[in-house]
Amino acid sequence: MRRVEYFRRTITFCIMIALTACSFSSAPPPTPTGLIPPTQTAIPTSSPTPYPAPEHRIGTRVENGVGEFYDRVTNEKFIPRGMNYVRLGAQTNPYGESTTFHAVFDPDKYDPQRIGTALQSMHADGFNVVRVFLSQNTIGTAHGGLSQVYMKNVTDFLMQAKQNQIYVMFTEDWLPAGKYDSIIGRDCCTNFNLMNLNYLSPAGLAANIEFFKDFVQSLFDLRAPTDAIFSYELRNEMFYETNQPPLSLTQGKITAANGEVYDMTSSQDKEKMVNENLVYWIDTVRAAILEKDPTALVSVGFFQPQTPNPSRVGDARLAVTEPAIWKSQADFIDLHAYPGYELSLPQYVENFGVKDMQQKPILMGEFGAEVSRFVSTDLATQRLISWQVESCRYGFDGWLFWTWDATEQPDFFNALLDHGRIEKALAPLTRPDACSAGTSNTSPTNLALNASVVASHALVNQLAQNAIDGAPETLWSSGADPKQWIEIDLGKPYTVTSIRLIVAQSPDGNTIHQLWVRGAKGVLQLIHEFDGNTADNQVLEFIPEFPMANVQVIRVVTTQGPSWVAWKEIEVFGK
Repeated sequence: MRRVEYFRRTITFCIMIALTACSFSSAPPPTPTGLIPPTQTAIPTSSPTPYPAPEHRIGTRVENGVGEFYDRVTNEKFIPRGMNYVRLGAQTNPYGESTTFHAVFDPDKYDPQRIGTALQSMHADGFNVVRVFLSQNTIGTAHGGLSQVYMKNVTDFLMQAKQNQIYVMFTEDWLPAGKYDSIIGRDCCTNFNLMNLNYLSPAGLAANIEFFKDFVQSLFDLRAPTDAIFSYELRNEMFYETNQPPLSLTQGKITAANGEVYDMTSSQDKEKMVNENLVYWIDTVRAAILEKDPTALVSVGFFQPQTPNPSRVGDARLAVTEPAIWKSQADFIDLHAYPGYELSLPQYVENFGVKDMQQKPILMGEFGAEVSRFVSTDLATQRLISWQVESCRYGFDGWLFWTWDATEQPDFFNALLDHGRIEKALAPLTRPDACSAGTSNTSPTNLALNASVVASHALVNQLAQNAIDGAPETLWSSGADPKQWIEIDLGKPYTVTSIRLIVAQSPDGNTIHQLWVRGAKGVLQLIHEFDGNTADNQVLEFIPEFPMANVQVIRVVTTQGPSWVAWKEIEVFGK
C-alpha cells in the first residue's frame, strides 16, 4: 500500500497539434558512478539472437485443492519470505519535472557492493525473495526502447541474487516514455486518461504488452539469469481513477480494450467495463510475457478497496481486486496490508474479496510499520509478528516486509533499525514457521497478548479483548466516564519487567491511572499511579526498579479523566 509521499506524482499528457501521440524530452542522466560504464544506448529490439529461456525455478501448483508455490528442482513447497529492497533518489520524469522515486537501478546510483551485502545478509537470515521497483523515469531512452545501462544493472542484480539463492520480483508503477508513449498516446486523452488509459484503452493494453516484451527480451539479450526471477509483477498497485475518463464521463459509449462497447450513462455498465477489462488486461499482458518466457510467474499487486469496511474515504483511486483473484489467470495475487491503520486484518481480507480462495496463491507483498503509529521498535516488531501469524488463517502464502534498509524513508521502520530487531524477528532462521509467533530474543515477550480479560464495562463493538489483541488500531472502550477498570489474567504467575499502555483518549487532559497486581491468589496491591496530562496514542510505561515476581493478574483503574475510559493496547512484558 505504501502510503509514501515520495511516490505521489501527477502524470499529465500533452496533445500535440496534428499528432495523435504525446512527445516528451528528457534530460540526460548525470555521469554514472556505479559498476556499468555510462551510455544511453537502447537495447536493440530487432531480430535478437535466439536465446533459450531457462526454466524458472519457482512455479505454482495445486495440491489437494490448495494452490501453493513450489521449487521445480526439489519439488518441495516454497514459502516466499523476504523484503522489499528500496532506494529512493532524485530523478527527472518524462515530463521534465524533478521528482524523488525508485532509483535502485539508476545508472548514476546503482551500488553493486551495497546490494551484494544486503542480499548476503538476507540469505543468511533465510529470506528467499526480494521485491524491487523499476522506474519509468530512468529505464527508458529519450527516443524509444530500454536503456542498456539500466538493463545491465538489472542483470547484475539478478546475478547477485542468484548467487545468494534469492528470487527477484520485479514491479513497476508506470510505463517509460519514448515509443511506449507513442503507442499509448493514440487513445489519449478525451475518452481515456491516466491510469484508465493504461488499463481500459486498446492503446494502453498495446503499450503495456510492448514494454513487457521488450523488458523480457532485453534480459535475454544480456544473458541474464532469468531463472532467478520470482515474478514479473504487472503493477505494484493496480487501480483506476474515478475522476478521469471514461469513468468520469456521464454520456456516450466507449469501446474498451477488450473490444466491447459500454454505455457511460449507466453505472452498471461502468462497473462491468472495469471488472471485465481488469481480467482481460491481466490475462492478455500475461500471455504476451509467456510467449517469450513460458515458465515465468506473472502477478499483479493491489492496495485495499474502499468497501465494505470504510477505507481510504474520499480517495478517487478505485481498487478492484475480486475479479483478479477469482477470474484472472494471474499466477498469484499480491495484496498489501499494513497494521496500524483503519482496518483490522479480517476487514482487509473482506475488502479484498479473498473469501475462501484456495487454488490461487496469495502473497502479502507489502506489510510494514509506520513510525507515527508505533511508539517503539519493540511494539512494531510484536505487531508485525502477530499480523503475519494472523494472516495465515486467511490463506496468505508468503510475506515481503517494507523495507530492508530504506533510510531515505524515515517515516517507516526498516528491518535493520535498532540492531536489526525486525530483521531477526521476521527471519526464517529465527522463526522457521511464519504461522507461529515462536520465540525470539530480539524483543521481549508480551505476556498479555490474547490472555483472559474482563472489564467494568464495554461497548458492544469495542470489547475488552481489543486491548490485548496486539492491534493498536482496535481499542477497548468502557463507554463511560471514570471510575472504570480493565483486568488481565495471565493464566499463571510470571516475573514482570514492564507494563506498557497505549492511550485512547479524546480530548486531551489530566488523567489518573492506577496499576494494581496480585498473584494466583491474594488481594490486589497498588504498585504505580500515572498522574498527569495525557493524549491519544501516548504511551505510558511502568518499569519497576526490580522485576516483579509472582504476578498473574494486572488491573488498570482509571479514576480521573476528561473522556470515556479506554485503551488501545495494554502490554505486559516479562517471563
